[in-house]
Amino acid sequence: MNPFTRRATTAAAGFAMAVTGSLFAVASPASAAYACPAQQVCFYENYNREGSPATLAGLAQGGGGVRVFSDHKFHNGVNLNDKASSVHNNTNQWIRVYENTNYSGRGQYVEPGAWSNFTGGDVRNDKASSAQFVEEPCFPGQWC
Repeated sequence: MNPFTRRATTAAAGFAMAVTGSLFAVASPASAAYACPAQQVCFYENYNREGSPATLAGLAQGGGGVRVFSDHKFHNGVNLNDKASSVHNNTNQWIRVYENTNYSGRGQYVEPGAWSNFTGGDVRNDKASSAQFVEEPCFPGQWC
């Protein structure tokens, strides 16, 4: 191999390594969680407000509620009914999430501005089917 060819081959190999190395050095951006808009209640497919969200017109500040989740979808097109793993109540009103349609079955309160996972407590994971705004609840041991 003549010196010119060897130099060109070495330069090409060095360039290829530099390009390949830079491709591996660039990290992909972390997927940011969906920020639930003010005055909205947002349901998420995964725990900790991750995955595709769902925002429902009936659960905007001043709304009444949503009796049937099966009529609604997450932003990615998956049906909301029995698929939510967490909720963010970004309103100044209390909400109650229910395992059955028409505000029935086991229920879980979520205070204003708070978020919660459905981990098997009052509402189990992938079981939410309806939700509504409610008056501030009176819990045992509280003066109401």
